[in-house]
Amino acid sequence: MGMLMNQVVRYLFLSVFFFSGCAAVYTDGSDANHVTFLNSDGDSMESLTQKANAYCAQYGKTARFRESDTQLVAVFDCNYPKSNLR
Repeated sequence: MGMLMNQVVRYLFLSVFFFSGCAAVYTDGSDANHVTFLNSDGDSMESLTQKANAYCAQYGKTARFRESDTQLVAVFDCNYPKSNLR
């Protein structure tokens, strides 16, 4: 049991170390309706919006900022563009 605990602690340490050096990355929880970023690098809102739009574009959608729980997490909704029919 002690060996398993050592492996878990080592994995958690390496994960934290890995993510602390990464730029903003979207999480596995992202899908066609929203994208969630872990912003450990302190990217600007403009940069995050560009990345979110690039992610949502694969579904034919555009990104709209929803919320930021902390400085490390930013959530964007992916919505279909509104048409300008008059």
